[in-house]
Amino acid sequence: MCLKTGLWALAVAAFFSQLCCEDTSTHPPKPISRGIYVAIGSSVKLPCGDGMTKGTEWRVNGSMLVSGPVLHLHNTSLEDQGIYTCHSPNGGHIETLHLWMGYAPSPPVVQCWSPSYPLKAVCSWTQTPDPILPTYYIATYWYPRTEQPLVHSCRRESDQDQQCILEELELYATVPHLVNITAVNALGSATRILPILIDDIMKPDPPVNVKVTLQPGRKLHVQWAPPPSWPDPVNFTLKYKVQFQWDKRKTASIMGPYESLSMVRSGLVPGRTYHIQVSAMDFMGQGQSSEWSDPVTITLPTS
Repeated sequence: MCLKTGLWALAVAAFFSQLCCEDTSTHPPKPISRGIYVAIGSSVKLPCGDGMTKGTEWRVNGSMLVSGPVLHLHNTSLEDQGIYTCHSPNGGHIETLHLWMGYAPSPPVVQCWSPSYPLKAVCSWTQTPDPILPTYYIATYWYPRTEQPLVHSCRRESDQDQQCILEELELYATVPHLVNITAVNALGSATRILPILIDDIMKPDPPVNVKVTLQPGRKLHVQWAPPPSWPDPVNFTLKYKVQFQWDKRKTASIMGPYESLSMVRSGLVPGRTYHIQVSAMDFMGQGQSSEWSDPVTITLPTS
């Protein structure tokens, strides 16, 4: 029994020894796969392996492109984006390149406004040209008057969002806050720093609940409510303008400003159709007027 057991152990050891020592040089290496980011309009060289092997072939999206160990692309465009594969003389797959085309970020064009004065402000930004490539943004702000300014993160839903919210800004400041927007992608980064004073960037949202009522004597009674996003219309009062348009909106007249939430216009033309909108602005005239509210349309009777 001991002899049989010993022979079985030797056989197992010999089997695993053969596996461990088996020559693996006959197994082809796994193809390399990588991604490359290239600026549109630039030139790029793509070597296959060491770039020296003769008889290799480049294919793009499965179609034959060129023979040779190095692929040269000149004055690249978005059409050059794709999946490039390099193959050995016998057709073996050596390498896969995912070529992504785009632009390095340009300094973002930033604009900021405060629709909820004095609680918060909003900044948004755009880029020209569009980087095309995945781009994320770093958005911060600080008040530079202190010796060690505290840098705040501008609140966003994700790193790709191109709008953020600033909170706890200094009121009545004479030194502006500094807003930093930095765009980053695989080809580089670019920064814009914008100085802002919250008192100068007030811009309410449009008034809401605009209603128009016909009154005797060809009069129109227009009433509205402050924008819900304006947090304190009692202490931070708004004033309003009312726009009347007619003749397919080719003609307009603007009345106001009004401190109240309604107005009456008389002397209107029978049978004419009017489109009425309301705009809000800070009572002291700081910042910008809101956009016009959605129009309310009414046609006066002919008699």
